[in-house]
Amino acid sequence: MSKQPKPDSKKYTDLISEIQKGQIKVPKFQRNFVWSLDKTAKLLDSILKGYPIGTFILWETNERLNDIKNIGDLELPPVPDDIKIQYVLDGQQRITSLYAAFLGAKIRKEGERKITDYGEIYVNLDGDIEDNDNQIVISEKPEEATFITLNEVLNFNDNLLEIKEKYSDDNFKKIHRYSQTFSTYDFSTIVLRKEDIDSAIEVFTRINTGGQTLTLFEIMSAKTYDEEQNFDMEDRFQKLIKELSESKYDTISSSVILSILGLILSKNKECKRKVILQLDKQKIIDIWDDVISALKESIDYFRSVYRIPVSAILPYDSLLVPFACFFYFQKEKPKGEQIKYLEEFFWRMSLSFRYSSSTESKLAQDIKRIDEILKGNRPNYDEVKVYLSSPKDLIETGFSAGSSYCKAILCLLAYHEPKDFQDNGKVILDNSWLKVANSKNYHHFFPKAYLKKNNIGNENSLVNITLVGADLNKRKISAKPPSIYIQSFLDENEDLPTSLKSHLIDDLDDFGVMSDDYLVFLEKRANAIFTELKSRIELKHRENKKEDEIKELILSGENEQFELKSTLRFDLRENSINKKLEYVVVKTISAFLNTDGGTLIIGVDDDGNILGLKKDFKTLAKKDIDGLELHFRQIIKKYLGENFEKYIKITFPKVDKKEICVAKILKSGKPVFIKHEGNEQFFVRNGNASIPKSRQEQSEYEKIHWNL
Repeated sequence: MSKQPKPDSKKYTDLISEIQKGQIKVPKFQRNFVWSLDKTAKLLDSILKGYPIGTFILWETNERLNDIKNIGDLELPPVPDDIKIQYVLDGQQRITSLYAAFLGAKIRKEGERKITDYGEIYVNLDGDIEDNDNQIVISEKPEEATFITLNEVLNFNDNLLEIKEKYSDDNFKKIHRYSQTFSTYDFSTIVLRKEDIDSAIEVFTRINTGGQTLTLFEIMSAKTYDEEQNFDMEDRFQKLIKELSESKYDTISSSVILSILGLILSKNKECKRKVILQLDKQKIIDIWDDVISALKESIDYFRSVYRIPVSAILPYDSLLVPFACFFYFQKEKPKGEQIKYLEEFFWRMSLSFRYSSSTESKLAQDIKRIDEILKGNRPNYDEVKVYLSSPKDLIETGFSAGSSYCKAILCLLAYHEPKDFQDNGKVILDNSWLKVANSKNYHHFFPKAYLKKNNIGNENSLVNITLVGADLNKRKISAKPPSIYIQSFLDENEDLPTSLKSHLIDDLDDFGVMSDDYLVFLEKRANAIFTELKSRIELKHRENKKEDEIKELILSGENEQFELKSTLRFDLRENSINKKLEYVVVKTISAFLNTDGGTLIIGVDDDGNILGLKKDFKTLAKKDIDGLELHFRQIIKKYLGENFEKYIKITFPKVDKKEICVAKILKSGKPVFIKHEGNEQFFVRNGNASIPKSRQEQSEYEKIHWNL
């Protein structure tokens, strides 16, 4: 039987001294300091009156936990080397209050604008300390009483002369007596001296049953913290989330990463809580970067292949777990049958409420399916029930922004890259707008107000939902029937029928839109959605492979080897020819030639909207692809000379029925200079930009890049 820890005590001055030396620390899994000035004053009042204020429970260890480095903007002393540290398991708010009061610290707490001044706690010298109802230590300056700041009392010796000069003898004696009361007060402490962190966490969990409960991630962050290896799981996760915000996947929970770690590292490929708690610290640290890389690969795959632009519409973020495991074990992209099997897996899991309960055990089952896909085999789904027996199921499903089933349908709608009713631009979705059913991005195609006014039921059917841009003029729609508001959009946008196809609304008349027939609309659109979904879970889904690859590339966004240009020479802002744009295009090509090659697409804007080449065609004598290619090659020769055409392949594929220009550029075997306004310039790629190099920089670059 283990020994029971013995009670001990610390004096106020000893407590402060040990904090100032960095010997007492607050582990990061504790909540932030939140006590108010008034609560701190009441604590000090209890001490002055000799009341017990509870026991501080400390864990003494040679281990180094991730500790709180500051309280708001008040920096705490660093941890000294080669000594045992006492970490606060219980009593953090009280100890922090005592420290702040002793310093008279000014603290801006996390999430607050105002500064809390702990020097503005006062001791009422006219108050009766024997009167239990009379609070002596107060957080507001008394108006008609003699008082002194608490900070002066706690630091009596440092302020002795000033106090003696300022106060009467009786009050001086009283202040001295109060100071001694504070300095000699015995704070009850229990020090846990078991070295293992599991015991410390168990104690913290048990004593906090009525308060803060540690999450599994907080426990694992504490267990894996390693100062020497610079590993802080919490810090790394926060940096990851910040990075993922750029790709709009920043709603991913920390449990996703823990599940991936469990499935990869555990002997039986499990991710239950008890299994994760037993994972080896060093093994976690060793594979962390590879796990994060695999998670990013799966996110890129969701964004580019399944065209899910934001994490908020994922049926479950747990879906990323099996995909991340796939990318962890296979470093290259899915190929051949794997592509179809992964798509089937995604949709079967999404349409079966798969991870609505018992997620850990189901992930353990599903990782076996991923193992089969890695081998090139189609998994068995006999026990996974997909709720998709007929289009009627879709019609009868009410829309809810939090439903995994509804989110699955939103993923399908997002795959078709819905276009804006007003200008055919790509609908931009945002995580912050997608959390509630009345989001700016959700639109009932047959307006709810119209349906209610006409006593037509089932107005919130999932099939009635479309994804629209946040700036769509919904006032223009209001409670109007589709035949009216769609006609008003048609008057402004002749390509609206094409845009509506991206919403799986194929024909305005056939779908009952212009006749305001809601039942026909539901039937036709439900059939379209149902057919799309069935093709995905029955391996019949086919796309134009070339077009699909280009869309994946566009969705991946500009980078060191990829750039988008809206036009070659037509200025969309000025509505006229602008030859400076030609120079910018060739500058990009020269930078690709001088770096590692790349792909330039003309006819697509920065948001990924397919604009096509019509505007450029109109500026040419020969107004077609042949004319544009001839002109393009002429300007390349004009700026770069005759010797670099062999490195550039130009094609004109169709995407969304619009022709675009794709220039694939290889790395040049020698430096490439662009001749412009009598000067020669040298450009290279840096991220998604083409930057110039000075003569000296160019010379150094050539030595490294071409060994010249």
